[in-house]
Amino acid sequence: MKVKNLPIVTLVGLPNSGKSTLFNRLTHSNRAIISDIENTTRDVNKATVRTDLNKGYELIDTAGYTNMSGDITKAAMEQLKVSVSNSDLVLYVVDGTIELNEANNRLARVLRASKKPIIVVANKADNDKIILPPERFRRLGFEQIEYVSAIHSIGIPELTAVISSALPKKGTLNRIVDIRVAILGRPNVGKSSLLNSLAGDNLAIESVEAGTTRDTNEFAMTYHGQQITFIDTAGLRKPGKIAKSENIEFYSKVRTKKAIENADICLMLVDSNEPATAQDLHLLGMVKDAKRGLIVVGTKWDSVEKEDHTMSHLSEFIRSKMQFVWWAPLVFTSAKTHQNIDELLKVITEVYSRLDFKLTTAKLNRFLEDANAKNPPSAIKTKKPKVNYITQTGEHPPKFTIFSTHPEFMHWSYTRFLENQFRKEYDLNGVPITIEYKSKYKEGNRDRYKGKK
Repeated sequence: MKVKNLPIVTLVGLPNSGKSTLFNRLTHSNRAIISDIENTTRDVNKATVRTDLNKGYELIDTAGYTNMSGDITKAAMEQLKVSVSNSDLVLYVVDGTIELNEANNRLARVLRASKKPIIVVANKADNDKIILPPERFRRLGFEQIEYVSAIHSIGIPELTAVISSALPKKGTLNRIVDIRVAILGRPNVGKSSLLNSLAGDNLAIESVEAGTTRDTNEFAMTYHGQQITFIDTAGLRKPGKIAKSENIEFYSKVRTKKAIENADICLMLVDSNEPATAQDLHLLGMVKDAKRGLIVVGTKWDSVEKEDHTMSHLSEFIRSKMQFVWWAPLVFTSAKTHQNIDELLKVITEVYSRLDFKLTTAKLNRFLEDANAKNPPSAIKTKKPKVNYITQTGEHPPKFTIFSTHPEFMHWSYTRFLENQFRKEYDLNGVPITIEYKSKYKEGNRDRYKGKK
């Protein structure tokens, strides 16, 4: 989806006021992590909300307003202020069941100074006996009060109508090709730094503290006429170290898996100073199983001590550890110096174009005939599979089905040989290939053909 100058609506409020729940409700998603733990949301979370066939707005969820100390908190508050200053409308979300406090008043002063249109959204309004009257919230200095229960969807249609009427009439939504790229890696490998380098802005908070990123952050850019949407994911620890009781990190993992499934291409980031760890290989396995386009990115290249052939030696080491995805291109980058960022964008568009690789059945069968002349399927015990013909049964990424006798006895080494032949014959760098086998006989009819062999 291409966004053309859409109006911006920003959600602000104190921790646990229900901003993220409201964000998920208005966007019809579960992209924002919801937790009773304060300051769960750190980076801004963005999504496009459609209000009409070609109309909509960009909705932004911000971190809960606080005056707590700490580098991450301070960075989140700076992001909040920038988001408000860029907004066309601000929704000040408050808990409609509790009295206002000094923190509410401080945030109200910040919002009044912005001179932006403000609507107070009194959330958790699903119990008439405990909800506070509008007069209590008008003390914040804003006239319009809307009552909702984001978790129960009470008042959401009314709030949606109010938002639409309050927004400037600008912007349209147009369908275009959108390359979705998930940025993956273990904690502190440089995912948020890469996203900020690509965006030329501090979209994601950078910190040496592991687990800084929790939600999936998105950034869309245009490169040579193509839109690329980058999804920055949370750094994942080893699976055994993430318990469901660790609510925030558990759901960060769930969202990372979903980001992989929804991506066209995954950027697997490895620290150039400490590449190919067990967790790197685990994440690569997730991408391989999901059958997504793959690019391995060596980060922090500026911090590597260099000698002659450093890059070639490191490339050889990484590839030796990642042999099961040997077909993935490797790009070394530095978010700090912007080294090879343009090269990375070029490789992304090249891999995307290869995902739609397609061959006619006639060309495929000539390819299979030549391959079998070099290395036919081997026999297992007394059974020798015989291939009959091949056809392409999927694109993006390519999938091929081979019809044969005794497909259940086809050895894995033959499949690997065919994949290597495909990659030798055609440029499929960064693209996963699926080869499956089916019997040439219809189900249940094999006995009818036994006498015709």
